[in-house]
Amino acid sequence: MNQRDFETHGTTPGRYSYSSMSMGLRGRATELFQLVKMSRTPVSESVERTLRTVKNTEERVLQLTGVVLRDLKALDIGPGQMLRHMRCFAVKNDIVGIDTDIIPQGFNVSEYLRMVRTNPLMRSVKTLARKALGRDARFTEALVRALGVKRLPDLQVLRMSATAMTFSESNFDFVCSYSVFEHIDDPRAALLEVKRVLRPGGVAYISVHLYSSHSGAHDPSIMAQGRPMEPFWPHLRPEFEGSLQPSTYLNRVTLAEWRKIFNETMPGVHFINERQDDEIGDGLSRLRAQGELSAYTDEELMTVNFIGVWQKPTPNID
Repeated sequence: MNQRDFETHGTTPGRYSYSSMSMGLRGRATELFQLVKMSRTPVSESVERTLRTVKNTEERVLQLTGVVLRDLKALDIGPGQMLRHMRCFAVKNDIVGIDTDIIPQGFNVSEYLRMVRTNPLMRSVKTLARKALGRDARFTEALVRALGVKRLPDLQVLRMSATAMTFSESNFDFVCSYSVFEHIDDPRAALLEVKRVLRPGGVAYISVHLYSSHSGAHDPSIMAQGRPMEPFWPHLRPEFEGSLQPSTYLNRVTLAEWRKIFNETMPGVHFINERQDDEIGDGLSRLRAQGELSAYTDEELMTVNFIGVWQKPTPNID
């Protein structure tokens, strides 16, 4: 099944990708300014972060389930325009991705035209700008060197909703997703779909960028920061909330709600919290002393990525 097949026979994709939602000229100009700023940072940082995430995934899955992420049939939900983690997993596995956006690869002019026609305007503008600035090419070249391969394989990315996948039941050995589920209108439905398409014994690794984290509002200026900077947690503090420019739809699911959804859909799931830097913890102590952020626990404020790791049970055979 290719992207054209989906558009003809599938249902309309739901919102779960980084489709730009900035309103007005000022918001769009801010997004583009931050994109240019980020394009000037060394790609080595992005490559290192990508490899670290993949390595952590491999180690955690092995430790918690005993599954080695090699020679598996895999699915990446919402791999993004740069296909970062998906490219790494493709070196050792047979992987396919799904996204609500068109993700052109190489220099296929027809795919870029489809992207412009299909993707939100700012999403297309940012993709074209990033490629024109050479960011994608530099990242790919650096990733090839870091992985020790001659070239990265071409990848299959289907235009499909995570809440209504057209894959058959028990289709994949491994399903992963990074910073995507916070953009899904109905995350419970998406988790049920992950459960359905996993084979018995297969593993899901779902990492959510928590809304209550410092960067949880996805404001481009905050996302572009190398480290958290004051004012901390501006989207959770009324005096700063109006100054933010969120760049995407967010479902605002809380840490407690995520735990409940995961436990109800994937009994026995393992949870991992990836925390903020200690420096922002000092800022939290000061805000606590001033009586701020009392509606939130330290755990949900200090957690950046909330991760669920689940292995689908294998039926007992008497």
